[in-house]
Amino acid sequence: MRVLTLALAALALLVAGRGLVRHNTWYLASDQYAFLTFAGDLRRGTVFHDDEALRIAAPQTATDFKLDARVQTYFWTGEKLYSRYPPGFPALLALAGAIGGEDAQHALNPALYLTTLALLGWLTWVLLRPGDRAVAAGAAVAAMWLLLLLPTDVHLWGITVARDLPTHLLALLALLAAATGHAVASGLALGLACTVRPDAILYGIPLAALFALRGPRLRPWIACAIAFLVGASPLFAYNTITQGHPLAFTQGGEFRDVLGALLVPDAAWAGEGIQHVSGGAFRLANLRVSLPGNVAHLSGALGWLGIATLLGAVVAWRVRRPLALALIPYPLVALLFYSCWSHPDPRYLAGATLCLIPLTALGLVVPCRWVADGERAPGLRVALAVAALVVVALGWWPQLARAVRIGSLERAVAWAFAASALLPLVPRLGGALRRPLALAPALSFAMIALITVLGPAGPREPFQKERITRARETLGALVPPGSLVITSESLGRPAENIAHYVGAHAFYPGELPLVFADRGAVVARYLIAGRRAFFLLRSEDRDTLPQTRRLDPTRPVARARGEDLHDWFVDPERAPFGAVLYEVQPSDETLRLRDAVAAAGAAPAAR
Repeated sequence: MRVLTLALAALALLVAGRGLVRHNTWYLASDQYAFLTFAGDLRRGTVFHDDEALRIAAPQTATDFKLDARVQTYFWTGEKLYSRYPPGFPALLALAGAIGGEDAQHALNPALYLTTLALLGWLTWVLLRPGDRAVAAGAAVAAMWLLLLLPTDVHLWGITVARDLPTHLLALLALLAAATGHAVASGLALGLACTVRPDAILYGIPLAALFALRGPRLRPWIACAIAFLVGASPLFAYNTITQGHPLAFTQGGEFRDVLGALLVPDAAWAGEGIQHVSGGAFRLANLRVSLPGNVAHLSGALGWLGIATLLGAVVAWRVRRPLALALIPYPLVALLFYSCWSHPDPRYLAGATLCLIPLTALGLVVPCRWVADGERAPGLRVALAVAALVVVALGWWPQLARAVRIGSLERAVAWAFAASALLPLVPRLGGALRRPLALAPALSFAMIALITVLGPAGPREPFQKERITRARETLGALVPPGSLVITSESLGRPAENIAHYVGAHAFYPGELPLVFADRGAVVARYLIAGRRAFFLLRSEDRDTLPQTRRLDPTRPVARARGEDLHDWFVDPERAPFGAVLYEVQPSDETLRLRDAVAAAGAAPAAR
């Protein structure tokens, strides 16, 4: 059984690795761009970003208040630009970049995903081991396979540059350390998790429950608290450097007006024309909308296996209290906390999913062990096996399967249950199989995954390293570094990718008003500064250019359609009729202004 358990765990890691290789994406959204930009600044020894684009586009910005910039991932004061996000994950990216360059940065989260997969199995094993070791082994490997097969979207944070996986990996390490009595390691891991996402402090509730279970000893609490402060010290230092106080969190504005009944707009105007930074998204009033959406996501991801989740929670509470205290409190608290945001989002529930999966695995393994018990009457076993096989048969009837939501996972559970009921009835085999049948759910899940893996290969993620390299060369030949590119979010997320991979200064029209910049004025400033200016738009876009006032004449430079749009960092599905790259041609007046500015700058230099 030990060999089979290790083999199933290793196979889960191999299958996960194959999927990560096929789907790891180098395409950047606003968050990913911000993380990589922050990482680059950390490698240069600063937390502030020297943004030439904003200095040209918004030179008149006042310095007595801060504004949203870079698609609301940065704060701009007119002199300093710093990230809205804490420094933990960018520091990991900076370290990876120092070791292995750009490849290592994009390999970081796939590696963290595999580590999380292994840690989830190990945590399940450690929490269940003092009881039935066969159940512990079966639940551990079943949890690993469930993370791969359940449609919870956790895998999405393993194929891109995002901060969610390291947060929950460190938090699970904190739970593991607390469950094994290592107070210092537990507090340190939780503190480090808060440097990635400060809301990881919610894991402090199950941590406190685990420490309380060990008795009223003060020493572990003090040790954990001191270690937590040490682990979170980079976050406090970042808050102090950027905002002047260790507890002035850069995302603290989201909690403004928590009890408000109505949402304020992202860019609200106050007295004297001062623009507040976007915030106020966290409100108790959002519960009535976001809570049903988040519950629907969890229940939709679990399907009928949600019954096993509830059963596992009951068994854990009655039989293995440390497992219950470690894994039940966080999903409950997180579900309520993240439902106070303005919209439901599966990304926020990744930690809740990671905690529920071991309970689901336990709720599947325990019935298999129960029905495989030699004391069960043969007639009862046969009846249960027949019922399970009926479920399997119903799952092959497409219309009925869709109606009652019987999918491949439900059929796999039914096969495991039928095998657990029937195999012990085989002469000379029943006693030998009783313990290994705890692995029946994991074996069934592995078969499903292997059929998928060995079947026809699905499409690869289009924006991998080879495509990014080609796009750099293709678009870089048209748009020199330092040029201005105004593009549209309707094309996907081209601005972030153009800025990061090509080195141009890319903006969306909607983000320029946040720094009091007019599109036409921005174009004029770039042309007067001797820079080139471009528009990257959908071919049917007839509004963006006319809406830009004081615009010099434009001419089409190139057109692309279909798969060729990938070479412009454009999603082909967003531009079914193609896209056009326009260049702004300086008028005679603009050229005279450029010469005048150049002459005015040359005179002091000559003196």
